[in-house]
Amino acid sequence: MFTAPTAIRAIKKEDPRGSKHQKFDTSCLRNVFLAGERCDVATYGWLRDLLDIEVIDHWWQSESGWPMISNSLGYGVLPVKPGSATVPVCGYDIRILDENGNEQLSNVEGSVVIKLPLPPGCLPTLWNNDVRFRESYLSRYEGYYLAGDGG
Repeated sequence: MFTAPTAIRAIKKEDPRGSKHQKFDTSCLRNVFLAGERCDVATYGWLRDLLDIEVIDHWWQSESGWPMISNSLGYGVLPVKPGSATVPVCGYDIRILDENGNEQLSNVEGSVVIKLPLPPGCLPTLWNNDVRFRESYLSRYEGYYLAGDGG
């Protein structure tokens, strides 16, 4: 099942003990995949404990067409670290840069960027607006696609 952390937080707010879950058979679920935003540790743990299955947090954008950072189950499950989407998917060279374009050390926040070239399947432009695509995604840090997210 794919869903957004926001949906899980809304359910948790209305049913903090997860008691409504007992009315439904969710035994067909092998995993829950969270996307659309970073999942906070508390929400992640609540969902994992409620369903008793592994929750896979991953990061992607509509523009990428597929996950950019994920625990890619087809390759074998990596250890899960709540609050982390795991590792870059094949084809993505993801970096964190400071405002001057310098690569950040581990555990230091900055802008999420993808070193060019982008892998097949990523957007090559914006519909009828190549200039806006270059200005929005490719001009801030030369040689990088700016995701617009912090990491």
